Amino acid sequence: MDFRFSAEEEAFRQEIRDFFRSNPVESFPCEGPDMGFGMGGWSTAFNRAMGRNGWINITWPEQYGGKGKPLTYKLVLWEELAYQHAPFYGYIMAASTGQAIIEIGNDTLRRGLLPRISRGEVTFWLAFSEPDAGSDLLSLTTQAVEDGDDYVVSGQKIWSSMAHVADYGYLIARTDPNVPKHKGLSTFLLDKRLPGVTIAPLTNILGFRYHNQVFLDNVRVPRDYLLGEKNSGFYQVLKGLEHDRFWARYIKPPYCQRILEDLIRYARETQRGGRALAEDPMVRQRLADVAADIEVCRMLFLRAAWMMVKGVPLNYEASIAKVMADEMGQRLFNLGLELMGLYGPLEAGSKWAPLGGKLEHLYLTGVGHTIAGGTTEVLRNTVATRGLGLPRG
Repeated sequence: MDFRFSAEEEAFRQEIRDFFRSNPVESFPCEGPDMGFGMGGWSTAFNRAMGRNGWINITWPEQYGGKGKPLTYKLVLWEELAYQHAPFYGYIMAASTGQAIIEIGNDTLRRGLLPRISRGEVTFWLAFSEPDAGSDLLSLTTQAVEDGDDYVVSGQKIWSSMAHVADYGYLIARTDPNVPKHKGLSTFLLDKRLPGVTIAPLTNILGFRYHNQVFLDNVRVPRDYLLGEKNSGFYQVLKGLEHDRFWARYIKPPYCQRILEDLIRYARETQRGGRALAEDPMVRQRLADVAADIEVCRMLFLRAAWMMVKGVPLNYEASIAKVMADEMGQRLFNLGLELMGLYGPLEAGSKWAPLGGKLEHLYLTGVGHTIAGGTTEVLRNTVATRGLGLPRG
């Protein structure tokens, strides 16, 4: 395996860095906070800038208006955006949904949405989880009943991140209740402006609105907004699960690397008891431990990336990397708060808050990272059964 990027790809990396020199991250207003996953906050302005730069559709096939670049360009782009702590969460959802439209969407969706997505004009949220269906997605109860040229959708979704800001939900619903659970699901694109869609806030541990409940009351979704074949939704989700887990956390190591660099600088510049924190052997050891964690985590993701580039199916590789990424992030955020001592819990806005209160924010949001996108318990089961060949149950 050779994890080095080509000269052309490194030139693209430099193009991204040059963009941020002229357009600092702080210059883009955000509608949603940075929750520490690695994708920064939600910024409509930044999403449109991505579109102007031609970065949203950089790996799409040319026949769909893309640049036709290899997957490695996307790897470079996401790595750099994460390291810069750019607010590109909206882009991530748009890019992944755009890819789904290319692969399983119909011509109506491709013509109507792909050009708008590539310009950064339309965004998406994920409408999968329900109050009684999270890790066990087959237990979902939202119904989509075919009626003429529409599907009438009723039910409730929860933990719908940034649904109050995004334009469309990537929805999964039950289209046939009379077959085995895994055979009766379908996916749709849900325009939140349709009558019967109600979005209610869920306030998180920091007092921010990030997640939402979405209530669907006889919402008429046009048939053209069905993604793929009817009743094939579970297979679509299952096919993309390892890839989704990969992309959702591939950005965590470079994101955490930037935080580690901030903490190293803080340890060098901050004195306690008459000497710099960096002179304490225990501080140095713990920072070194986290540095090793970040590098190991990055190697796990690059191995999975190499498999994707070579066309080798992902089986459990993204699951093991996601477990590592989320737990590594929690250790880093916890260490940062400990290094800052009594100043650590101070919030952003306090003149005494080290690093602008960033670590207090990340420490609190990081609590949920080992749950979101697949719990570490479920993913460890995946590694045990698929990776180690151990029996289920």
